[in-house]
Amino acid sequence: MQNNMKKALLTTIMMVMTVLCFAQPKARAYIFDVDESGPTNVRNAPKGAVVQRLPNDYEGGFVVALLEVKNNWWRINPEVDIYTSDAELADNMLLEGSKSGYWVHYSVLAFGISGEKENVVRKGPSMKAKPLKIKESYWNKNELRPLEIRGDWIKVITTDKRYTGWMPIDRICYNPIIRCP
Repeated sequence: MQNNMKKALLTTIMMVMTVLCFAQPKARAYIFDVDESGPTNVRNAPKGAVVQRLPNDYEGGFVVALLEVKNNWWRINPEVDIYTSDAELADNMLLEGSKSGYWVHYSVLAFGISGEKENVVRKGPSMKAKPLKIKESYWNKNELRPLEIRGDWIKVITTDKRYTGWMPIDRICYNPIIRCP
């Protein structure tokens, strides 16, 4: 009897640890789908079946938590934050329709840089890596898209695909309505 209780407790602890280790968001981004032909597709796997659609005509924005990446497809947390056009968190919605996770392509995700923009994006995932020479004014028309994560660093590409580099995850600004200062 005592052995069964120990096994049950150990199994429960292992399950909780697995959830904590693997389901924690690595970063956050907002939906920035420039294809105006319809809503943004959320799929059950990379290139999989569409299980939900996020409207692209909403005046506010949707923010998702990024969990893992696979071949340019990001698995996202099923809880999506909904922002109003006043940049306030209004509500959240729970994605439904998939037992294997929710996936979006990197090309529909974006974020900005919080704080000073100069010398943030670097050639490698380290403060010792050389910064990319990007003028401050460049950021007025461009956002970043997430490519991969390594520790506390995220590999990014600008929306115009001119620059690719790495930045610290804690410098992400994921407000879909206003540019972060």
